[in-house]
Amino acid sequence: MKFYRGKIEIIAREILDCLIKENLVEIAPELVDETCKDLESVLLEYNRMDREISERAKEAAAKQGLDYSAVNRLRRSMAQSKAFGIDDEALDYVVHQMIEIMLSSIHVEEVFGQDHDLNRVMAPVLRKHMSTEEEVDREVRQKLKNLEAAEGTVSWEIEYRRKKEELERLKKLK
Repeated sequence: MKFYRGKIEIIAREILDCLIKENLVEIAPELVDETCKDLESVLLEYNRMDREISERAKEAAAKQGLDYSAVNRLRRSMAQSKAFGIDDEALDYVVHQMIEIMLSSIHVEEVFGQDHDLNRVMAPVLRKHMSTEEEVDREVRQKLKNLEAAEGTVSWEIEYRRKKEELERLKKLK
């Protein structure tokens, strides 16, 4: 899971608006922007950790002489050792981190909702924005389907990144 930089502020604002509308949190109007920044920090940190773990997994696979298929296994193992949620656990991990930051933030006056109530409101917003990454991935893979290099090879990875960055720029996601 990845949150596009161009969408992070939008996601945080939408989550906060939903929580306020459902009366699950109380925030002074002058502190809403600061609270949004708190939520944005969770998403930015998630992206940073995910990128770091992915890079370490690739380096470890290369160092051990393993093929590309081992990267995901190493990535999962590294994430598990850091209690970091990826893949299927990513959504729950991010929601939990957002709840924690709201409970400890000086910008939030009161959190009225139980964790499951907060999750019920936040998860659909995050899911909606997560689908953007899946759409970009699908579009890029469609463009690469006739590429001679096989998926997992260095040349395929380079071309995938190039096409993905190009598409992200076109869609103003970065």
